[in-house]
Amino acid sequence: MEIINFENKEIRTIESGGQTWYSVIDVIGAITEANNPNRYWSDLKAKLKGEVFQPYENIVRLKLKASDGKMRETDCATRETLLRLIQSVPSPNAEPFKLWLANAGEQNIQETENPALLFDKMVDAYREQGRTEDWIHARIRALMTRKKLTATWKERDIKGTDYAVLTDLIHSGTFDMSTRDHKDYKGLDPKDSLRENMSDLELVFTTLSETLTREMTERLDAMGFEQNKDVAKEAGEQTGESRKRLEKKTGISVVSKFKWLKGR
Repeated sequence: MEIINFENKEIRTIESGGQTWYSVIDVIGAITEANNPNRYWSDLKAKLKGEVFQPYENIVRLKLKASDGKMRETDCATRETLLRLIQSVPSPNAEPFKLWLANAGEQNIQETENPALLFDKMVDAYREQGRTEDWIHARIRALMTRKKLTATWKERDIKGTDYAVLTDLIHSGTFDMSTRDHKDYKGLDPKDSLRENMSDLELVFTTLSETLTREMTERLDAMGFEQNKDVAKEAGEQTGESRKRLEKKTGISVVSKFKWLKGR
């Protein structure tokens, strides 16, 4: 079993029959931030029974390690099935997840599900939400930067909750507040995505801090959690200093109460 990371959410995967299978419950939890992903998945399965796509025909139960350390049978799906399944999940994180999934897998996607088409669909979904072109470009850049950073961490023996700890170190240094405090400052609910509710400037500085983290990690050849923790802290603080200089010179506050989900 292997754990991969999307937006600080852990997703269990396992190799079986020459394919990578993803925990459906983990994916549901990652893109919906539902308080009870198991219940959400149970309700979604019931809803899909009458549709052409039958989840029971495409999903298998495989043993994955649960939070208590025990191996338990878990509903799992291939990447192709997930790409079809999450079309039925109303969430602002659905399109970003599809783009991430399309680029994260081990095999090519058929033409009807290729990354370019998913990219276009994600952009269209953001436009339908009323988001500006500048914001869309900043968000996409942030997504791709994040993917590169987590891939670098994975190569350097970062696992499980280490991703969230390192991310919070970068964030705290950049914005002088933790990700949780940043959510509270914006008045977001726990289930809301912070990055989906960042302003253009917040996204720019998030991208800058994570780009700097990746480049410093590679230059210093940081390995393991402790070394990468030092790099994340330093990169966050350096980006934070840049933010403060900008704010002092322009009088513009980078950290804002701006949010998309609840309106401006």
